[in-house]
Amino acid sequence: MALIGFASYAVAAVVFALAALLLVLHWHSDLRGGLLIAAVSLTALWGAVLAWGALNPGAVVVAEVAELLRSGGWLVFISALLAPVSRLNGWLRALSIMTIALVGISLLSVLMRHGMNGPVSMQGIPGDDLSFAVPALALAVLGLILLEQLLRSLPAENRASIRFLCIGVGIILAYDVYLYSFRLLYQQMQISAWDARGLVTALAVPMILIAARRNREWEVPVFLSREVVFQTTTLLAVGGYLLMVALGGYYVRDFGGTWGAFAQIVLVAGALIGLLLLLVSEPIRRRFRVLINKHFFTRKYDYREEWLRLTERLAEAQDDLTPYERAVRVVADVVESPAGLLWRDGDQGFELSASWRIDPPAEATIPRDASLVTFLRDSEWIVDVAELDAIPARYRDMQLPDSVRRVPAAWAIVPLLYQQTLTGILLLTRPRSGGEIKWEDRDLLKTLGKQVASYLGQHENAQALAQARQFEAFNQLTAFLMHDLKNLIAQQSLIVRNADRHKHNPAFVDDAFATIGDSVKRMEHILEYMQRRRVSHLSEQVDVHHLLVEAVSRCADRRPEPSLELDVRGAHIDTDREAFAMVVIHLLRNAQDATPEEGMILLAAREEGGQVTLEVRDSGSGMSEAFIRDGLFKPFHTTKSTKGMGIGAHQVREFTQRHGGQLTVTSQVGEGTTFRLTLPTSAVESPDDEARVSGQGL
Repeated sequence: MALIGFASYAVAAVVFALAALLLVLHWHSDLRGGLLIAAVSLTALWGAVLAWGALNPGAVVVAEVAELLRSGGWLVFISALLAPVSRLNGWLRALSIMTIALVGISLLSVLMRHGMNGPVSMQGIPGDDLSFAVPALALAVLGLILLEQLLRSLPAENRASIRFLCIGVGIILAYDVYLYSFRLLYQQMQISAWDARGLVTALAVPMILIAARRNREWEVPVFLSREVVFQTTTLLAVGGYLLMVALGGYYVRDFGGTWGAFAQIVLVAGALIGLLLLLVSEPIRRRFRVLINKHFFTRKYDYREEWLRLTERLAEAQDDLTPYERAVRVVADVVESPAGLLWRDGDQGFELSASWRIDPPAEATIPRDASLVTFLRDSEWIVDVAELDAIPARYRDMQLPDSVRRVPAAWAIVPLLYQQTLTGILLLTRPRSGGEIKWEDRDLLKTLGKQVASYLGQHENAQALAQARQFEAFNQLTAFLMHDLKNLIAQQSLIVRNADRHKHNPAFVDDAFATIGDSVKRMEHILEYMQRRRVSHLSEQVDVHHLLVEAVSRCADRRPEPSLELDVRGAHIDTDREAFAMVVIHLLRNAQDATPEEGMILLAAREEGGQVTLEVRDSGSGMSEAFIRDGLFKPFHTTKSTKGMGIGAHQVREFTQRHGGQLTVTSQVGEGTTFRLTLPTSAVESPDDEARVSGQGL
């Protein structure tokens, strides 16, 4: 076994010596790089000493010193990497100092124990003596904690540069934890694990060299995380608690006589139950967090984390809370307030809008002329209710309204300011951990109040916009109905104007009844459309050629009369026939309105590539590019004064888009306009096809 141990540690010595040489050749004279070279060199020396000790078992003191120097070298290097964070965090600085001090104390203890001037040899291996195994185990555990702090303190995008170092050094320290904890638990050193330790340690060299290559200057961008400090402090506290329990159990077992084993089991079980209760106790965890923030940080709040958490929680929509309740909750969570109320500026004053985890008071409205409202509007200050009761002069002898005074455990009143206007009042109840409102609480609450006010203001603006859009849709529907009624009235008016002159003419009477019948059909169609409001329900196979001929005939009562140029026989479109006809008629009527009687209007259509292209050309007054771009398709925007409502072109575009088509307009002022619609055609099955499909189905 001695030869195996010698070979194992000799390999470690050689590998680390070569690594140290490589690091020296590429050293940039920086402090952290120098500390890494020192740690690697001390590890090479450690391997050499233990290789020599494997063949000379009497050199225990030298081996123990080498053990402590190797551990100390790595701990000093890790502490140097953590120095930027340690300067900002008293807890981490104390941990680094304590770890390095423990190395020095352990070295001094080893020298004093064996005698400064006496023999420096003793039979056995390091760790056989319990007084060395305990500090060695403690140093390994502290080293792993510092490694965890180093890795957690890095931004996610920079962890790759240091990950291999943490793995490499973690292998060394984790193996020490295993080795020395085995010694403490079983009262003896595991010789095979001791001999293999050299080779296991040598496995860390490639990872350390990779990390060194990625960090030539060792400028590691670490930052301080409160959550990491809280978790690590909790881990240390739990570890210390378990260590004390273990020592107590060890004492009871060895000195408890026949009841020792029984008492040890009861003690350990009771201690674990107590630890579980402590860990799940929210008040204890809260007080622990307050203790850490108070003594280890210069600022009470981690503003970056609080801001990110606030933004994330305000954006949540899965918590079954109204936006007003959510606003109360997110602010209350920051200062650990258990409940709160929110008032918003309304018709009768500041009306209660949200009550989170507290029963709302009766008569909850706060009048606008209340002194509280005046004070918050003028000062934009946070009101400390306890301070107001004790020193009213600081708040201009303000009186709290009864609706606020009746709230139990009222703690802080926060003004919600949106665009420099007081739009709401937020009341928070006293946190479970107590405490007065400090300047840092005031600054944070004031900032949160503005952010929440902006959030609620945007929510209310979105609500108002949605309501306005509903009214706009209703108004558009009404306008479309009026547009169709206007066309019907124009037809009926034509009959009335000519009735006296032609009422005895049978042809006129026939035309009158035909016009009235057409009007009835169109009104029935309008009612049906308004009831269904879905084009798909009214769709049918429309023959394009027949419909265009019919549309031109319905516009033949005015000049200039449209002419036809059609090449669409057999083409069909799946659509609402009357809606399609109204689109074509609207384009023709618009052309007639814009064209003098001696002018020209042409309706052309052709089918090509599964599409029908319709063109309505006129030689009328034309339109400017600005009007086409900004006004033509805007509802209620018209150039016809009282003659039109400005929704016809909008209807044409809506119809075209609804059917997956395209609409283009080209025009020149004084020369004329061309509307071009492109609509997809639909296949029409012949009777033979239908019969064939039916036969296959049977």
